[in-house]
Amino acid sequence: MKNINQTLLLVVIFIFGTLNFKAQSLEDAKRLTESEQYELATETFKLLVSRMPQNGDYWFYFGENYYKSEALDSALIMYQKGVNSDEKNPLNFVGIGKIALEKNDIAEADINFNKAKTFSKKNAEVYIRMAEAYILAPKKNLPKAFELLREAEKLDPKNAEIQILNGDAFLENNDGSSAIQYYEKAQQLDPQSPQALLRIGQLWTRARNYVGRDGQKGALDYYKEAIAIDPGFAPAYRELGELYAKAQRYEDAKENYRTYLDLSKKNLSAKVRYASFLYLTKDYTDAINQINEIFKVDTTKNILNRIAGYAYYETKQYEKGIASMERFFRNSKPEKIAASDYAYYGKLLLETDQDSLGIEQLTIAYEKDPENADLLTDLATVYTKLKMYDDAVRIYNQKIEIKKATVNDYFRLGQSYYNIKEFGKADTAFMKVTEVQPNLPIGYFWRARANSALDPESTQGFAKPHYEALIELTKDDTVKYKKELIEAYSYLGYYYYLTKEFASSRDYWTKVQELDEENNQAKEALTDLRNKVKG
Repeated sequence: MKNINQTLLLVVIFIFGTLNFKAQSLEDAKRLTESEQYELATETFKLLVSRMPQNGDYWFYFGENYYKSEALDSALIMYQKGVNSDEKNPLNFVGIGKIALEKNDIAEADINFNKAKTFSKKNAEVYIRMAEAYILAPKKNLPKAFELLREAEKLDPKNAEIQILNGDAFLENNDGSSAIQYYEKAQQLDPQSPQALLRIGQLWTRARNYVGRDGQKGALDYYKEAIAIDPGFAPAYRELGELYAKAQRYEDAKENYRTYLDLSKKNLSAKVRYASFLYLTKDYTDAINQINEIFKVDTTKNILNRIAGYAYYETKQYEKGIASMERFFRNSKPEKIAASDYAYYGKLLLETDQDSLGIEQLTIAYEKDPENADLLTDLATVYTKLKMYDDAVRIYNQKIEIKKATVNDYFRLGQSYYNIKEFGKADTAFMKVTEVQPNLPIGYFWRARANSALDPESTQGFAKPHYEALIELTKDDTVKYKKELIEAYSYLGYYYYLTKEFASSRDYWTKVQELDEENNQAKEALTDLRNKVKG
């Protein structure tokens, strides 16, 4: 046993020693960044710059590693160190310009990009990285990106990344057909790179072609091909996990996402994405646990406050949800706040009886996203709960005006009209319910009530046809519709009594008594009718 353990120890030492040795090159460090293994890449870059601090490329790609992990301040520091260490290296000026674009400082970006061109000596990588900056910037400049990519292609026509970025730019311009042509060209130029396969898979995911159709491959096939080429390519597992989540194959989704986390060495960005993923798969409790684990080491990722707020709502932890959403709002720029943020905050407030504040937030949410008719439903529901029926009517009619109303909306509108005693309008709303769903008993029941209110003495019989329709639909399910049938039979018994059709009246009051033996109205009516009906 001792010899076996010693042998295993030597194997482990050899493996890790080999990995450590192999990961000393710039290309290996860049590959770690590409695979989103940012923390492992950071350790490698630290080693590289400690050995050759005068190498500007090392500092630039060290900065790129931070940039892609969304640590922009650290990225800028690396680019600046690159300029200080190697002042004629063009790439670090690109990096500084890229950070300027992130801050929408176009003038500063232009200054640094021009410096990069001055020192580039026809270096295709400089043009590639500048083009990428324009594609990734908050305010994109796609014509400029295409121009730079054309220059890069002249210098390095067989570079697959140029074609990937061309595809990215077309995709940003909502031209998926052109994008896929460039991704396929990139794959042809470098068949062993998983990046182009990943992009094609993402494009097919966007087009909802998940598993392929008509003999063509779908997103699933491309992600699996990327993994076959490079089993350590973490982003492919992430995309595969999210794809399985869309198909509601949650166990497969989590398995692939866990592999993504393991490969990415559970870097912070990966953990943040995983928390979001858990929320999307409706695993709200695990999402909250993941967020709390991240907050133990880093509380700066404000998006986690958003996800926590949403997840706390779904798990009915409303006070915690309010606290999370308020932290999110405090740390967000107004333009970064989505309609759903106001909506969730509003619903959290409503659940804690802060009705006026909740209504205010839901109203803001709808103003920001007027296509989301569900927000109108939420508002109308709140107004109904608070017995603010005039406001409920206003909201339901608003939903009808934008042609987003459902049968249930017409039904609730009818009830709201009924509650404010606008019985004619209530009847019109319930009529719409019966037209759309003629086999729905409740529509006839409420239409009968509205018409009964329009004819309070029952002399006109306005409610009669609607109660009769209700009876026809429910007569075989007297248990479920007992209450409604008693009301219908009672109305018809009274109506026929008024019209002196006493036999028919007796029949309906008898039906009432069959459903409710102790019904006093039925007892009194039948007693009276004994002297009026013979036989």
